[in-house]
Amino acid sequence: MLNHKKVRVGVIGCGNRGSAYSDYILNHPDEAEIAYVCDILPERLEKIGNKYGVPEERRFSDAKEMISQLQDVELVIVSTLDGDHFNHATMVLKKGINCLLEKPMSPDPWECLELVSLARANGCHLLVCHVLRYTPVFSTIKQLLEEDAVGRIISVHHAENASYTHIAHSYVRGNFRNFSPIILAKSCHDLDILNWLIGKKCVKISSFGELTYFKKENAPAGSAERCMDCSVEQECPFSAMKQYLTDNVAWPTSMISVDTSLEARKKALREGGYGRCVFHCDNAVADHQVVNMLYEDGITASFNLNGFNATETRELRILGTKGDLRANMEKNYVTVRRFGETEERIIRPKAAEGTHSGGDTMLMRDVISMIRSENWESARTSAELSVDSHIMAFAAEESRHKSIVVDIENFKKESLTSKSCK
Repeated sequence: MLNHKKVRVGVIGCGNRGSAYSDYILNHPDEAEIAYVCDILPERLEKIGNKYGVPEERRFSDAKEMISQLQDVELVIVSTLDGDHFNHATMVLKKGINCLLEKPMSPDPWECLELVSLARANGCHLLVCHVLRYTPVFSTIKQLLEEDAVGRIISVHHAENASYTHIAHSYVRGNFRNFSPIILAKSCHDLDILNWLIGKKCVKISSFGELTYFKKENAPAGSAERCMDCSVEQECPFSAMKQYLTDNVAWPTSMISVDTSLEARKKALREGGYGRCVFHCDNAVADHQVVNMLYEDGITASFNLNGFNATETRELRILGTKGDLRANMEKNYVTVRRFGETEERIIRPKAAEGTHSGGDTMLMRDVISMIRSENWESARTSAELSVDSHIMAFAAEESRHKSIVVDIENFKKESLTSKSCK
């Protein structure tokens, strides 16, 4: 049974992801309130502080200072850049405060495993924002599998088809271009959803992929280092001007400047990273990658991540002993075909509002409800579960770089001891 207290929440990192989770609280003021905010950009801190009605004395530009002053807070959302996740989450957990951590947990496998230990040691809950578990399509698939819709799972094929605009924005020009491997930064979501749906442990993994296209040698003749100076910009589908200088100032355009006026956006393209030619950036992550996985009980799975798609979509096939299942998250359908039956069952789950097909909203509703009821039994995920997908991503990178098949359990043991070897 819910009690009637409001959950007091602190937010560290008020960019796109921090705002996505915080907006749920803004829209449900009877359930929770944003009590503290922290961001390194003064203009964004002011904008978010005003939006959520946070008093000036509870707005911070330094996470350590904010965490030291937290009072009567039941949850801290950490949605900073990947490399800051470990330090910020560590400080929160050591105060015994529940933490909702944006994925990935950390770009270092030892740090991911250490965060799980810290939450356990300090008697608090750490949840990673693996929102796909909360989306209507994947929730429906999970229910169908539990109802034996396709029998025993034999094999799974999953694809994350990132659009050409998304890959250019986030992984060529943007914050994630050269820090965490893309299989971790973007697709630990997908590895986690495979674990959840299959319900078994991955035991071995192999991977291939590389940065093939977004390199200087593929730049069109006559191109410049910045789109605003480029003689061939009008013919280029990756033009920053085409992407960021339209009437649409929502994500991803909102990421290039806190001020989204046309003049501010033009200035950002002239001076900032988002105005660079995609063939003249300092990006290092792969632009396509395949992962093959062996799960317990001989279940096989494949995952294809690539950034060469006109539209953004996730597609899934599950092959079982009694039938097969197909699904598309963005088109919002699941089909089931049973062996020996002529009719195909088509399911269109009830759509939910918000980003990630409503997954962000459903995650936040669940987290706030669990804190208010002091009952965490309904949690669909936890750091203990989420860390498995991270270890798989790191192991996939190990395989990709060394051209080897990686044993997951051995890799995990080596990661646990790696800190003492550094």
